[in-house]
Amino acid sequence: MAALYGVVERMHSVELQRARSVVREAEQAIETQRMIGRAAGLDGREALVLGDRMGWSLAETQQEVAAWKGERLEEIRVKREELNKVARERYATSRLKSEQMNCVVEGVAARMEREEGRRFQATTDDRFLSRKLWMETRDEAWQESR
Repeated sequence: MAALYGVVERMHSVELQRARSVVREAEQAIETQRMIGRAAGLDGREALVLGDRMGWSLAETQQEVAAWKGERLEEIRVKREELNKVARERYATSRLKSEQMNCVVEGVAARMEREEGRRFQATTDDRFLSRKLWMETRDEAWQESR
């Protein structure tokens, strides 16, 4: 039973790692869009300085597209963050249950070990007393036969 709880805990751990990974992926994509937006802004300024109206228009469009993609990616990141939170809670619960099960199993094992020790001691005590009684009976019989 404890092994099953351990397997479930590992499964939830993998799920949590995957959830963290997709959040990082979304954060990286957002940062990429920010960099594209900044680069497009610089390109737009340069185009204005050079009087390149077409270049400026293209840079403005790139900036708007990067901003739009960034907003969409932020929505995705928020959803993934929520899933990450759920996975973290699931893992924490699973880990707690696994630890509780391990404590129960250890308690049962310790109780069984103590019981086995008591049985062994009782058997040893019975042998000792039987041998003592036999020796006393034998000594009495030997004393009487004299």
